[in-house]
Amino acid sequence: MTITPEFIENLRGKVSLSSIIARQVKLTKRGTRSVGLCPFHHEKTPSFNVNDEEGFYHCFGCGVSGDAISYLRETSGLSFIDAVRELASIASVPMPEIGPIDRSKQKRQIALLSCIESASNFFQSNLKIEKGEKALDYLKKRGLTEKIIDEFHLGYAPRSGLNKFLKSIECTEEVSKLAGLISTSGRDGKNYDYFRDRIIFPIQNRKGQVIAFGARSLGDSQPKYLNSPESPSFSKKAVLYGWIQARERVRRNLPLLLVEGYMDVIAVTASEKAAALAPLGTALTTDQITLAWKLHDEPILCFDGDLAGRNAAVKAIKRILPVLEPGKTIRISTLPENIDPDDLIRQHGGDGLLLVINSAKSLIDAAWSQNASLYKLSQPEQRALFWQEIRNLVRTIANNQIRAAFGDEIERRIKVMRASTRNDTGALGFGYISSFNRTIERPKTGALRRTQTLLGLMIAFPKIAIDKFDTLSELEFGDLHCEKMKNHLFDALFREPDLDERALRYHLSKLGYNQTLSEIDEMLADLWNDNKKANKKSDEASQKIDEIISLSLAPRRR
Repeated sequence: MTITPEFIENLRGKVSLSSIIARQVKLTKRGTRSVGLCPFHHEKTPSFNVNDEEGFYHCFGCGVSGDAISYLRETSGLSFIDAVRELASIASVPMPEIGPIDRSKQKRQIALLSCIESASNFFQSNLKIEKGEKALDYLKKRGLTEKIIDEFHLGYAPRSGLNKFLKSIECTEEVSKLAGLISTSGRDGKNYDYFRDRIIFPIQNRKGQVIAFGARSLGDSQPKYLNSPESPSFSKKAVLYGWIQARERVRRNLPLLLVEGYMDVIAVTASEKAAALAPLGTALTTDQITLAWKLHDEPILCFDGDLAGRNAAVKAIKRILPVLEPGKTIRISTLPENIDPDDLIRQHGGDGLLLVINSAKSLIDAAWSQNASLYKLSQPEQRALFWQEIRNLVRTIANNQIRAAFGDEIERRIKVMRASTRNDTGALGFGYISSFNRTIERPKTGALRRTQTLLGLMIAFPKIAIDKFDTLSELEFGDLHCEKMKNHLFDALFREPDLDERALRYHLSKLGYNQTLSEIDEMLADLWNDNKKANKKSDEASQKIDEIISLSLAPRRR
């Protein structure tokens, strides 16, 4: 027997839609319909309507609509078949068999999930007693409230006791091992608890069932973080931690972050500024990217600010591009170095997190700047190599429309970069400086001050610096430190032409130019005040740069 349209129609008529929705939404009867607060977006005035007679719901606030099956799919993360099966169970209607069913496999899966759920309850109960006092103290010191601890069903695995507990509830040794809860010692052949003296993070599937565990050691045990081994219920490459909690917050129109660890997910969720998901100790996979898009069309990749985090972001971009679809993308946020989202929130609160979210780059901006950072773009051969690499990256996009759109934008940026490094005649680096006297001698006094003045103007007016690249790149600054600073400044501008003064200062500060920046600020105090009074007029700045170049700095001799 198969599932026919007649069976679906009959099933819908066996149970009222409002009785299903009322399990999660408080409904008020109004004539032939019921109304309540929409479960799919955050609202204060009820605009969610349920019509039992016609068997559909509709929200006049966000526009979502559907029937009982679509409601179960959207709210419980079920496939179509599983939603039909769930509705049949509610209506007490026998499900038709869909092809051959392995009854023994089905029975084992039920036993497996039951065993894992029981273990989760065991871990949670141990967190609240004397055994788990150390674990609970750790969580509270990390800023977790009892409410958030309960929402994520956090627990504690004692040094022993789980194996005995599982036997007491008649969970067989075979199932316990299959679930990754019990292991056998290769030394004496005895069974022992897989998780010992660890904080437990239950991992749920989209239906809210616990399918595995993550665990953090409290002592010196290695590894620091440990996941359940893969099982018939758990494939870590296809699961994201925090799905249930993220789904609830995305429905309140909060942004969605993709972070690296369990504590990052919990900290972001507790901030109430965003929702969060995390891969389980692996690089972000294409399955997980597609899964995240089921919750949000534009999640934000927010990995740690250290070298490993930046490398993870580069790899993630390479995985994301091939699976891009129209309307589905990812933004990339940059955290301060050696700071993860949990640290950020504890140090700067939810507002600090919002600053990171609001400054997230588009995928194309991130792909451009992340790759550009690998090259010295002031050198022509390095620019050519970068152009080749970024074009190759665009070619990996499978969707024709997305690939064409990205290709057009990349070519536009390459054209801008070319134009900024050429004069009007097309010759690289010669035309503009020809109007200056190449035999000008650099004054023996005041040269450093004039050089620093010029650097200050270039930082304050980066667009002018790009326009005058030909001239400025040919000039000897007479001081090795200032010369290096100039090159770093142009490298940054070629990577990201839209950088403003604040961003450039941050970039140069990270490269160790704090002292030089302070000297520039002190020396140019009067000039900055004048510029501020004049709203930093770019034409005056350009004139000042030309004046300094022509009077004080000698072009590089060939």
